[in-house]
Amino acid sequence: MRFEIRGENRVGITRDVVNVLTDQGLDIRAFEVTTHHIYADIPAIRPGRFPLLAHALKQIPGISDIREIDRLPTERRRAQLHATLAALGDPVIAVDANGQIAQANPAAQSIAGTSEKPLRDQDISTILAEPSIEDLRQSGFRMPEHEVILGGQTYLLQVEPIGHVDDGSDAADDAPWGGVMVFHRAARLGRVITALQDRSHTGFDDIIGTSRAMTRVKSQAQRLAAIDAPLLILGETGTGKELFARACHRASTRADQPFLALNCAAMPEGLAESELFGYAAGAFTSARRGGKPGLLELADGGTLFLDEIGELTPYLQAKLLRVLQDGRFRRVGGTDEIAVDVRIISATNRDLEAMSHDGTFREDLYFRLNVLAITLPPLRDRIEDIADLARFFIDRTAQQTERPAPYLARDGLDWLRAHDWPGNVRELENTLFRAVALLDGDVLGAGDLTSAATGTMNSADAPPSDNLPSLVVNHQNNIATSSDPIAAALAQNDFNAGLDLLEREMLMRLYPDYPSSRKLAERLGVSHTSIANKLRKYGIGQ
Repeated sequence: MRFEIRGENRVGITRDVVNVLTDQGLDIRAFEVTTHHIYADIPAIRPGRFPLLAHALKQIPGISDIREIDRLPTERRRAQLHATLAALGDPVIAVDANGQIAQANPAAQSIAGTSEKPLRDQDISTILAEPSIEDLRQSGFRMPEHEVILGGQTYLLQVEPIGHVDDGSDAADDAPWGGVMVFHRAARLGRVITALQDRSHTGFDDIIGTSRAMTRVKSQAQRLAAIDAPLLILGETGTGKELFARACHRASTRADQPFLALNCAAMPEGLAESELFGYAAGAFTSARRGGKPGLLELADGGTLFLDEIGELTPYLQAKLLRVLQDGRFRRVGGTDEIAVDVRIISATNRDLEAMSHDGTFREDLYFRLNVLAITLPPLRDRIEDIADLARFFIDRTAQQTERPAPYLARDGLDWLRAHDWPGNVRELENTLFRAVALLDGDVLGAGDLTSAATGTMNSADAPPSDNLPSLVVNHQNNIATSSDPIAAALAQNDFNAGLDLLEREMLMRLYPDYPSSRKLAERLGVSHTSIANKLRKYGIGQ
């Protein structure tokens, strides 16, 4: 039986309690003392005898109450600790300074492959090749996160010190008596990244549009979302392909798993390869110690969205094909094959079928990606949705710019519906953002929208396009101008003149942020004299 004794905090009260228990011939199995509390575990006490024992103990001066309990405080804390460790999906192992395992949660027990034999009191080296206990001790059980192999699987190891060794010597005062080792799976990190990046929790109900074209494509996408197979989303720039990809993920059986995205057109081949496949330790000079998991590992069990898939180089196309075929790949510089279970959702505004025919995109990869497909309608084919989209973007811009939401006049709505919108919803969003941000009054009319769409647009605001912007030719001066300096340079049909245009454009863009020849020269890493001459040449800052 376990019971609790409450009493005064006086010297000798614990001794008096022990004397009473001893006089009654009771064998104490466990005994704990805290301020005002004494706890005892005495198996020999039967329920019928407890009232007599309680009466004898109450005769001790300062004892106020005696009651039966189910567990001692230490037992309760141990049970809570075990329950906490068992609830963790990641393996957790606590070791002492000698490398002996003091605690191991069920996840560690299972993954280490020793479910029949408890890990406790084993040497950590029996299940983990590195780091060694010598390395752990030398680091004070504080090591930078790095990859290790446990039970044949790759984990990111985190080590934290616990406790202190107290052997009476000053040297050992600050030495931890051991450490806690937490093994994180890449997919678990992927879920954390997803939670941090995607706070909107976009679903199909959140996608604005009730037109016939949008209703049809949303219905089709909802049906395909539940099918665990590669999905290809086609559509012009700015039609909301990533929005649909996220909604398809949330409507799938993988909704609770990671959703990660990579824009295949946003980085060179080498960087895209390391981001997608990760790299092994020592793969290249600047590689992070211990290697780095790629998006495929981080998205294991979930969904990987590959935007602008048509921009992948032939080399990366071949590596991606292998993943789609058998779910296996090697990291950059690695030799071990890694198996993952990832659903690939890809998107492009290019004609992949035509590219597969002319050899610019692998035909076998196209067939692997195009198991399921949807095509998003351009904004010009869903004019009925413009009013709802406009209200949403106006309200959001007003909130972002901390101003009252303006009223969209009738002529403004007519202008929006009559516009062609080659950049689709993204262009509509940018136009309304500029119009609301620059609006002086509280009514948004056609004139305000016209100015926002033409007079204030710059190259950063303009929606991306597969083609060079069209040129506007001033026949009187025979000068070609464009929001894109590369297009303007090409129009010169003269290499030196084109270089001058590009040089002038770069200096004009940087000068407002570096408004002196010395600052600008330092920014560009060239001589001050050279920059000063070029500023005079182009009349910049004069």
